[in-house]
Amino acid sequence: MHVKRWMGIGGVVAAVLYAACIRAGSEPGVSCGLGLPPDASGFAEAEAREAAELKKNGFLRVCETNLERFDISFRPMDVAEAGLAFQPVDLARTPFARFKSIGGRAESISGTRSRLYRSFRMPDGHTLTLSEHDMSADGTNSWRDPKNEPERIKGMPARLSVFQAPSGKAISHLSWKEGRRDYELWLDANVAREPLRDQLFALAASLPDSIPACPNEPPPRSARLGPDGRPVDEPPPAMLTKEAFEARFESARPCK
Repeated sequence: MHVKRWMGIGGVVAAVLYAACIRAGSEPGVSCGLGLPPDASGFAEAEAREAAELKKNGFLRVCETNLERFDISFRPMDVAEAGLAFQPVDLARTPFARFKSIGGRAESISGTRSRLYRSFRMPDGHTLTLSEHDMSADGTNSWRDPKNEPERIKGMPARLSVFQAPSGKAISHLSWKEGRRDYELWLDANVAREPLRDQLFALAASLPDSIPACPNEPPPRSARLGPDGRPVDEPPPAMLTKEAFEARFESARPCK
C-alpha cells in the first residue's frame, strides 16, 4: 500500500496477494511473506503456482506469520469510534446486531481517522471482523485488479481469499469497494472446508449503503496504468506554479 494518492488494495486490503514465495525452513508448498513484486523475475510463475493451488484446494497454504495482520487488538467501541472522520454503516438492522461485540479499533491514514475495525463473536464461536475505510475522508484512492474480483456483493465486484496455516489456523477474507468506501470482512475459518461461505457473503450483502464523509468531493482521478496493467504514480512536474501548488495541497487535505 502506498498512501500517496493511490492505495493498492493489496495492503489494506484489499486483499493481499500471496505469491508462492518459499522461505527456508517452511513446509514445502507453504507460502511465506508477501511474495514477489510484479516486476520481479519469476512473478508470473509464482502466480501460476498460486492459481493451480487455488484450483486444486480452494485455498492457499501460508505460514502462520502471514495471518498475523488479521490479529488486531480491540478496544471498547466508544473509545474506537471517538474522533472518527466518517460515519460507519449502521449495523442495527443487520445480522451483525445478533452477534456479541468484541470491540473495535480505528486507524489513521494521512493523519485522518478514516478506518474502523469492528469485531464480533458469532453463536458458533467463530470471530468475524468488519473493516471500513472511507477514502473521501482522507483523500486517498484505491485500485483493484478486475481479474482478481470474480465474486459479486450486491452487484459490486469482490474478491474472496482463503488462507490456512499448517497449524490449522485459517482466515477467509472478503473484500470489495462501494463508491468511496473500502470494505473487508473476514472470518477465522476456512470456508473452502467449512459450510460458511454463503453466510459470509450474506453478511456482506446485509450492510446498508454507506454515506461518504465528503459527499461533494470532486471525483478522484482515474489511475494511469503501466505496461503490466497496474497503476503508476504520476511524476511530479519540474516546476509548480503557486496556483498548482495550492490546488495540489487542497486536493490532499482531508474533508472538513
